[in-house]
Amino acid sequence: MRLRTTDISARTIGGETIVLDLPNSQYFAITGVGSRVFELLGEERTLDDLVTTVVTEFEVDEPTARRDVEAFVDRLGRARLLA
Repeated sequence: MRLRTTDISARTIGGETIVLDLPNSQYFAITGVGSRVFELLGEERTLDDLVTTVVTEFEVDEPTARRDVEAFVDRLGRARLLA
């Protein structure tokens, strides 16, 4: 999975990622670990890749990371931000 590459604009400022979905006139503010996962999705990644990176880079256990990453990716999918 990866982010949609057309018609979205994203910038990270002070630890917050601001995402504009231009065709749908939607604005998203992503903070914390979500900003890192969003960044990782700039390239093709599997759910396991994302979970492994979160566990490695943040002080979180694998079940918690998996649950949170799955929920975040699901929200991105519902917002049609994934390709």
